[in-house]
Amino acid sequence: MAKLSAGPRLHSLHARAVLSVAFLDGRRLVSSSADGTLRIWDIETGKAVIGPLGGHISAVCCLAVHGSHIASCSWDGTFRVWDADSGKLVLGPITAHNGRMVNWIAYSRDGTRIATAGKDNSAAVWDANTGVQLREMVGHTNLVLCVAFSEDGTRLVSGSHDQTVRIWDVASGECIGEPLTGHTDTVSAVCFSPDDKHIFSSSYDCTIRIWDAEMRALIVEPLRMDDWVACIAMSPDGKHLVSGSRSRKIAMWDVETGAAIPTPFKDHNRIVWGVAFSPDGRKIASASADRTIALWDATDEWRRWDIDDEDVEQDDD
Repeated sequence: MAKLSAGPRLHSLHARAVLSVAFLDGRRLVSSSADGTLRIWDIETGKAVIGPLGGHISAVCCLAVHGSHIASCSWDGTFRVWDADSGKLVLGPITAHNGRMVNWIAYSRDGTRIATAGKDNSAAVWDANTGVQLREMVGHTNLVLCVAFSEDGTRLVSGSHDQTVRIWDVASGECIGEPLTGHTDTVSAVCFSPDDKHIFSSSYDCTIRIWDAEMRALIVEPLRMDDWVACIAMSPDGKHLVSGSRSRKIAMWDVETGAAIPTPFKDHNRIVWGVAFSPDGRKIASASADRTIALWDATDEWRRWDIDDEDVEQDDD
């Protein structure tokens, strides 16, 4: 990875905490907020090019992107799919998890399926084109906060408030083996490595764990932060993991060794709720409760997105 250098904070137009961020391509990214909206940004200019996209009646807590489609889920108990080029709704709203909070959303790599995590203690898999539920994964004993597909689409990993990680067979909806245990607090985020050999899980217990997906065992000692870990993202080449925490910090990790990589990332002013790599791995974005989106370019300095044309007050979320 190229050498990184520090720079100023980037601002968004969201009226409340920014909860999730995802790159659409090398030119645009999308953000979602506790204000119930989504916005699409031009990375080069720092200007919002589409949005706000409204319709959700509660916080939009997670985003997933496939091609020109953006899937959003909300604590209003629904998920929606948007066209990234026009901003138009193409699917939904789809009521999920018995209308209870939908905490996470993810696309399969081929874009044919969507997975969600819900407050009803379940994960679910949906047809991405029709919104028909295909599978329900039941087994967690508390709300499910996060889900992720394996790269080959055959497995789903989930993390829960019950402090466990489960691996599911997508075709059958059955849990594969026993839950992965070791976390001592809520599991906040999960993902597979690009080669599907490893599973990563972060937790409010202030650790990140790296598991062998087949042996179901830790491959290094847990990675430790100074406060609970809210989010993680894997680089496209599988070599680096980036994390965000309640301590307002963004950290980067060497996946092979588990070592923290020194970076000049500047702290947000409040909890970091979302992090993402660009498709080429050269940019990192972070979303925070301080209402800002920070964009890191490994070949350039930080850019600043100014708030303009709106009078947005600071919110305490």
